[in-house]
Amino acid sequence: MSVVAASAALVPLASPGTAVQTASTAADGTTPRLFSTPSTDLGSGYASSPDAIVQATGDAEGLHILAARESDGFSFYEIARLNRKELSDVGPWTGYVCTTGSGNYAAAVYAPSVWSNEPGAYRNGAFAAVIRLSDGKVTEVPDRVQLAYFTPGCGTGDEVVFSSSSATDKSVGSTTVISVDAATGSVSSRRTVNGYLTHVTPTQKGTVGVLGGNLVDLKGNGEKLSARKVAAVPGPMFALTASKNGTVDVGTVDGENSVISRFNGKDFTELGRAPKGKVKLLPVADGDAVVGDVKGIDTSNAPGLSKHAVDGRVAGISRHGHLVTNSVFSEQMKGITTRIGSASNEGAGTLTVKATALKTGAKATTLVDADRKRPKPDSSLPMDPAAFAIAGDDDDDPPTCGEGMPETQCLSGSGAPVYGKVGEMESPCIVKRNDPKRQALQASANMVEWAVDQAVHGELTVSRPQNWHDTGLAAYTPQGLFPKPSLTGGGDIPAQVMLGILAQESNFKQASWHSVNGDSGNVTKSDWFGNENGIHGYPDRDKADCGYGIAQVTTGMSEEHDQQFDTLRAGAITTDYAANIAAGLGILAEKWNQLKALGINTNGGSPAYIENWYMALWGYNSGVYTSGSVGVGFLNNPINPEYPADRQPFLRFSYDDASHPGDWNYPEKIFGWAETPQMTWNGEESYSEPDMPLGVVKTPPRDLFCKPSVNACDPDAADPCPSWDAQCYWGRSVDWTGPQSSGNSSTEKLSYSLGSGEPELQSKYGHGPCIDHPSVYTNAIIVDDLGEHEDTYGCGDFEAADDGKFTLQTGDNITMLRDDGTFRATPYLAPIDLHQLGAGYDHHVYFTHSYGDTDYFHKVTGRWEVNQDKLPSGDQPGQRYKVYVHLPSHGAEAVVRYNLIPGDNTVGAKSDYCNVNQGTRSAGKDTWFEMGTFTFWKGGRIEADNLHVAGTGDDNVVFDAMAFVPFNTPDPGPCSLIDGGR
Repeated sequence: MSVVAASAALVPLASPGTAVQTASTAADGTTPRLFSTPSTDLGSGYASSPDAIVQATGDAEGLHILAARESDGFSFYEIARLNRKELSDVGPWTGYVCTTGSGNYAAAVYAPSVWSNEPGAYRNGAFAAVIRLSDGKVTEVPDRVQLAYFTPGCGTGDEVVFSSSSATDKSVGSTTVISVDAATGSVSSRRTVNGYLTHVTPTQKGTVGVLGGNLVDLKGNGEKLSARKVAAVPGPMFALTASKNGTVDVGTVDGENSVISRFNGKDFTELGRAPKGKVKLLPVADGDAVVGDVKGIDTSNAPGLSKHAVDGRVAGISRHGHLVTNSVFSEQMKGITTRIGSASNEGAGTLTVKATALKTGAKATTLVDADRKRPKPDSSLPMDPAAFAIAGDDDDDPPTCGEGMPETQCLSGSGAPVYGKVGEMESPCIVKRNDPKRQALQASANMVEWAVDQAVHGELTVSRPQNWHDTGLAAYTPQGLFPKPSLTGGGDIPAQVMLGILAQESNFKQASWHSVNGDSGNVTKSDWFGNENGIHGYPDRDKADCGYGIAQVTTGMSEEHDQQFDTLRAGAITTDYAANIAAGLGILAEKWNQLKALGINTNGGSPAYIENWYMALWGYNSGVYTSGSVGVGFLNNPINPEYPADRQPFLRFSYDDASHPGDWNYPEKIFGWAETPQMTWNGEESYSEPDMPLGVVKTPPRDLFCKPSVNACDPDAADPCPSWDAQCYWGRSVDWTGPQSSGNSSTEKLSYSLGSGEPELQSKYGHGPCIDHPSVYTNAIIVDDLGEHEDTYGCGDFEAADDGKFTLQTGDNITMLRDDGTFRATPYLAPIDLHQLGAGYDHHVYFTHSYGDTDYFHKVTGRWEVNQDKLPSGDQPGQRYKVYVHLPSHGAEAVVRYNLIPGDNTVGAKSDYCNVNQGTRSAGKDTWFEMGTFTFWKGGRIEADNLHVAGTGDDNVVFDAMAFVPFNTPDPGPCSLIDGGR
């Protein structure tokens, strides 16, 4: 079983028929109100208003579910935080939320944002949860679901519907509808229908959805779902909401207009129009609301549908229509390169809310600290979601796998014990993790832009000397290993196209999410273990995806590939961001050349113009079909109903778009990042904007790739090509710019002249000491986590390397074949959540996370010992040392128990321990922390592991250096050690 990470009970929300919360549950005085003078901005009756709002936005900490009540002046709090602790190195989160008709619950779907780069990953891989709004209690739905703008579905009651689709580029597949009773948290049904079903919504007269372009009534028994057509939807959609008396309102697009229509039980009636993208249709209590530019929309004959004029973007509306949010986003999303996944998540959890009070038109902006202390919850409502629920103040981890407990409880990634050979758990990725010789440098944005500027023009020839960064590799140049690919017809890839790909694919990360600029660490990976990036599921060799680094280079990096890169090329792809970029260029060039070979051109066909790379980017993400029905598939077609038909270009108006990237296809996202650069951790643009004579990178019309005569596609239908198969492929040239020139099409802008040298690394943190000693004790024996003391990013070989030894043990060292043919193999699970980082002593630490004290499947044990030849035997006087542990400036967070074991002795000396808070003791600086003196004999050592009675899987546990200083007199030190040799 797996569970959702949830914050403690937070802001209780008043619901219809529920008394307004008392002062004891109101926002405390430290909470910033959205409106500083609510009586003026909201109106005199605000204090007794039952109005409330729930919104969602994501960042590296998870999907933040925010709530606020008008009676508190709309003071926003985080009421729940959704993420999955069992997922490793996934970066920021995204998702959607809706509130049930009673107002007592919210339903959410959520997933890692990076999954939007995998075609179809959102259709059946996202997570689902129900949140009780009285106290923030989270109930996980035990199904993987679709994440799209039209899910989850909340209607007039407390039934919530989620969907899961099997659609691919070759088949429309089927859709499973999961119905959940929000009041109990239990699944009431799972029913499947053929086709791609969208906008599933409970109404007062039953559940409806859209299938094959038609509004359908959904009914069924058992596992089958029938979909009875009730009316054709009048166009490509962007919204469907339930209203009074079982009526349904829809938002569609007709040319450059957004259209609002009502279904009254027989047919659709148009209620009015607005400029495309300028109006939203949103659910409210007892009906729905149309919000935005509403002057052309008549709701007088549409009971339950209210309208509200609002300038600018609209993100959400409160239940009684008193507040509209204009945007809700994490400050981190302005610069996705900001310290994601590191010990210092600055920006993560700092949320900006911009809103408009509808009664007065007052506008306001506030910052919400998601970690702010929350008020006491209201527990008066008799609601008790029972299945998979979380409550209380702790982010409880899934039940652990201690001896005697059911082992499947911790294996949520695979759901069952592993069958077959243990060797099938070995990752086929040819460069393994946690090898100090294969650390990747986390280059800063200026270095990445320089490398791209050089690479696209064949000038990335910086010399990497032999053993560069202690890799042991031969000397090379990046484009000596991976020459600039030739484009059919000549020309070069524009720099901003490649920069946009790197922004979307890896957020400019060559090393893992745990490493900040200037650090080294394991390379950014995809699903290397074939367990959907889980840390609880056993590896599955057959499903592993060996994507490496900033450009996610996959081909040639797996033992399963027919042709594999040699040691030099594979090592360079792993450790060197520049070589990785050089290798990644070939993949994009291949798609361009494949389209050229098919005679498919975009606009004028010149590679110099960014707009002309739209279809190559399409193929880069989901493939180019070169035989049979040729061209590009339906998944990334902008007409695909998976994307809202009224969407504006990605990032053009707000970085908020980065918090829900699934609303755009892959080429649109790359164009967005090309046009609107990511920000760096210090608030600067990561790279230059291109030369854009129109001020933007011009995207194609949404219906350009949809023609009945070409791909059986009807641009005026709600589901333009219902089959999603080969007949929907697009295989023709297109043009949306007309005759091209630098006056109407975008071209690259280089920040770095060709042939210029590699710029200086902009490091967030200074690096720790290479060779130093605690205090004045230059005679200290240093036992580092790098047993051989490799020259890690500038640190020389350590003189006393033979004076001690450090070892790591993963799991409990028990691998066994059970009687039923399954395996218990903790050494294959624990390393998944073991990482290396370029911090601390000798610029290297290993770290994992703190788990419960019986979770042996995730146990990692570090052992430090002085060279045993230097220790006396047990019948001799022991050797006393003053012991120091080195703590890094960043990356360490947990309370760790260090066990001091004296070894075999005849004087009766016993083991002792010291609990060290690695985070507070380091105080943001590289620190030697003194424990005290302790006496050792042969067999003596110091051990620490990551299991802790209060461990939740959140806090970093770091393994760094230990210093042993020969000492004559006992000194209990800060740890009050009982020195058995005194």
